[in-house]
Amino acid sequence: KKKKNQKNQMQLQLALVGLVALFTVTSAISKAEVQNWVTETLKFPWLDAFDRMTPALAKTVMTNYLNLLGEGAFETLTPLDLEKIWTAVSSANNCELCLSFHAMTLGQEGVEQVSEIVAGGVPSTADAGLVVAAKYSLAHKGPLLPREKAHLKSGFGISEDKILEITYAVGQMAGLNHMYIYLINEGIVLEDFLKVSGPFAKTLYKDVKVEL
Repeated sequence: KKKKNQKNQMQLQLALVGLVALFTVTSAISKAEVQNWVTETLKFPWLDAFDRMTPALAKTVMTNYLNLLGEGAFETLTPLDLEKIWTAVSSANNCELCLSFHAMTLGQEGVEQVSEIVAGGVPSTADAGLVVAAKYSLAHKGPLLPREKAHLKSGFGISEDKILEITYAVGQMAGLNHMYIYLINEGIVLEDFLKVSGPFAKTLYKDVKVEL
C-alpha cells in the first residue's frame, strides 16, 4: 500500500510538472489586443476596472466568466441560475460592481423581485432555493450543515449534485467580489449603466440617467 501511494504521488508530481510546462506564458498579450477582444469580439463594454488589471488578468477574468456560462459547464444550473446566485453572493459581500452588473442582467431577462435579492433578501419566487443555498454556502465558506441540506432538499427540491454546483458558483463569485471590492477601494470609476441597477440606485445615483 505504501509503494502504491508513493507511485500515485510520483505520477501526480509528473502530471503537475507537465501542466506547468504546458501553460507557461510564452508571450505577453497587449492591452489593445484584450480590449479589442472584449469590445469587438465579445461585444462587452470595456470597464475602468479592466484598465487596472494586467492585460493577461483581464483576459483570464472574462474567459473564466464565459466558460462558466458556456454550454455544458454545469449539469444542474442554467446561465440564468448562475446570475441569480451571483447576485445573491455579490449582495452578501456588498460588491457594488458585481452586484450592479448581475442585477442588471437579471432585470434584462425579466426576472421578478430582483430588488429583493439586491437588498440581501430572499424572493418569494421559485428562485428562493438558489438564493438560500447561496447564502448557506457563503455563510460557512463551503460546508452546509445537515439540517440546511435537508431544508434545501425538502423545501426546494435541491439535490446533492446541485448543492455542489451551487457551492462552486458561490466560490467563483466570492473570489471576483474580493478583487473588485479591492479595485473599488483603489478608486475605479463605476460606469453609469451599472449605477442605475446597483444597491445605491435610488439614493446616491438617483439623478443618474442612462440612455438605452
